[in-house]
Amino acid sequence: MRKDQIETVKIHILRRFLNKTMVGMNYVNRQDVKVKKIGGDVVQKAIDELIKNGFLERHHIDCVSINPRMRKAIGDYIDRN
Repeated sequence: MRKDQIETVKIHILRRFLNKTMVGMNYVNRQDVKVKKIGGDVVQKAIDELIKNGFLERHHIDCVSINPRMRKAIGDYIDRN
């Protein structure tokens, strides 16, 4: 598992969630988040890092969505990478 691969997956997840408006109470089960040609362990690690950074927020036990208070920071993060 390489660091640049995790960063790529993080950007992909954030862009997909923003495009599908998975913000606030519109959430998805974290096990249903898939990235083509990337193993599930890398995706789950990327989700854990996004939660730790505050970009994603947890709902119930296994559900995640974009933290609505971090939308500007997420936009800046995506533009930087």
